[in-house]
Order: sequence, then C-alpha cells, then structure tokens
Amino acid sequence: MIGIFDSGVGGLAVLQAIRKRASKADIVYFGDTANAPYGPKSKSEIADLIGMTLRYLHAAGCTQIVSACNSASVSVHAVPIDLLRLHVFDVIEMVEPTVAALAPRKKKIAVLGTEATIRSGIYQDAFQKGGTQIVPIAVPALAGLIESGASQGEIKAAVREAVESALKNSAEIISLSCTHYPFVADVFAECLKDQRSTIELFDPADAVAQEVIKRFSIEGTGKLQFLISKESSVFSSYVAELFGGTDYSIEVAPPVYHVLKTV
Repeated sequence: MIGIFDSGVGGLAVLQAIRKRASKADIVYFGDTANAPYGPKSKSEIADLIGMTLRYLHAAGCTQIVSACNSASVSVHAVPIDLLRLHVFDVIEMVEPTVAALAPRKKKIAVLGTEATIRSGIYQDAFQKGGTQIVPIAVPALAGLIESGASQGEIKAAVREAVESALKNSAEIISLSCTHYPFVADVFAECLKDQRSTIELFDPADAVAQEVIKRFSIEGTGKLQFLISKESSVFSSYVAELFGGTDYSIEVAPPVYHVLKTV
C-alpha cells in the first residue's frame, strides 16, 4: 500500500496527481496538521516528526512512501528508526523527480520553498551536480498562511514578494518547491501578470506522480484514507474539494502522534 505524508494540506496536490494516473491504487495519506508547517522547524524536529509518521503509516500497512513535503526531503532518509534501517520502506521524495524534470531544460530556475528546504541546500546541491543555475528563495510565511486558510490579501502579499525576488534574479522558471504553493498557483499567475512577466510556473506534483507510477504498486481497490494529527476544517475542505466525488475517510490519529518530541 502507498503512504503519502505532508505537514498538512500541501501533499494533497501530489495525491491528486497520483490519483489521476492510478485511480485503483490503495493510498493512506497522513497530514500532520498538529505540527504544521514544518518550514520553521529544525532538522532534528522534522526528523522526529517523520519518524512518528512513518511508524503510523507502517501500522496502517504502508511500505511504499511518498514524502510529499519538501521540508522533509533532507531528513526522510536520515530518520533514526529501525524501519528505515531495515529497509522496510521504499521512499520517493520531492527533490529527485523535480531535478530530473527541470535540469535538462538548461534554464535559470528560481526554487521557492520553506525556510527548512532552502536552509538545507538540498536543491542547490542536486541542481549543481547537473550544472543547472538556480536561485534559492525562502518564502517563510506562505505555507502557514495556506494551511491556516488566511485571506487572499495576506497570501498575495507573500506571493508578490517571492515573485519580485525571482524576477530580480532573472529567473526563467519558478519551481513551486513546497507542495502547499500549487494551491495558490492562480495568485502566482496573477502576480506575474501584474509584472507583465511570462516566466513559467513549474509544479513538481506531476513529476513525482510519474515516478510513483514507475516504481510503486498501483493496482488495488482504490482505497483512500486520510489520517490527521489534529482536527482541521481547512484540511477537510481541501479534501472535499479535491476528492469529493470519491469514497474516502478522514480520521484523527491516536494522541501519541500529536506530540512533538525534540532531540
């Protein structure tokens, strides 16, 4: 079974892309709504949260994992738990499919992400190996604004600042390298239009979905289960909007998974 996790609603965009290609795949999605967003957290905090999430997904029968959280990419392979050391999981994260899709295009790329993602240097290192020029841009507040259901005005202000930074650095492509960002792609498009720019927006969800189709088991009953660490009306609204025509369930995970432990 496929398990997908994110700090909250962001990974739902990746799930949607996977479901479009593999409607019969059995999927459990874990949204850590109690601890979202992950961007401001330290590497050790994120690793601890991933450890809890992976244990829960394993208990739910998942061995094929999509880390649909860019902030988690730097930590997911370093989580110090027996399940990873014993290679119980096959993991697909966001960085490799993104780089594989964009690097051959030989264009200057603005990589927009959370503080944790940009601070880790994971995209900088991956693109540098292929000689691709990138501009890493941290957008500290945006994921949290989307997760909390903030006003359009607040979201547009954060997007506008990120877009202006990308344009100042002569980027030719903007990679939405936080899975929350595609949910406000229309705001990005509006800000680019305001700047009379034709810069391309890239959503990594399709590239990740294609990798899932290649590597994971996609034949099943079409089971779709959502697990969250805290009740969230915003999360439920996004699920209803994106998957309202299908059978699914939303459950709150046991209390033990609500606790953020630091090392």
